[in-house]
Amino acid sequence: PKNLNQITGDITGGSYKQLTSSLKGSNAVIFAASASKEGGSPAQVDRDGLINIAKICIENKIPRLVVVSSGAVTKPFSPVYLFLNLFGGIMKAKIDGENAIKKLYANPDAKSLGYTIVRPGGLTEDPPKGVAELELNQGDDRSGRISRWDVASICVESIYAKDAFRTSLECYNKDTAQPQANVGLSNLFKRTNSNDPIAPTGKERRASSWSKLFEGLIADN
Repeated sequence: PKNLNQITGDITGGSYKQLTSSLKGSNAVIFAASASKEGGSPAQVDRDGLINIAKICIENKIPRLVVVSSGAVTKPFSPVYLFLNLFGGIMKAKIDGENAIKKLYANPDAKSLGYTIVRPGGLTEDPPKGVAELELNQGDDRSGRISRWDVASICVESIYAKDAFRTSLECYNKDTAQPQANVGLSNLFKRTNSNDPIAPTGKERRASSWSKLFEGLIADN
């Protein structure tokens, strides 16, 4: 998009004033940062960094914050959570960050402001499949694989979707959907569900256009 700008700064606290100045006046902020050797630990980035950005958004009345989190983040006994959490407690940091910003947005000062939490499945470097090949879900019971490009599109398009206001959603290629208990091995071996259908959760969202894809999402409590 023409009006999408990338901001460089230290979200762990060192550049709070700079980030505030850079983000002030924005219509939305997409938080896609995560821990790295150079950038900081999961606690510093995925938890505290997210909290810092949420505070800036609320203080400056930025209408929407979109957060890239992870599938299985609410399922601490799932294989995906247990495996990924070995890397510095990253899943624990992500869910703590999610819960913290929900509390911040529950404050009366943030009444008119919103967030969207996007929980992608296993990320791939594949070309984007496009909206018609994707599936959204809620409840963190299903996951699969998805191109980074499609995740980026979901993040941008969710900004304009009223039903994505204050919601948490999972996203993946519709032909890779699996219960959280199975998704790790399914992704590892690049399986599809074409020959092995699974029971629906009842919260699946599929559509041929972005505007329709987000319709009917259930807001967080």
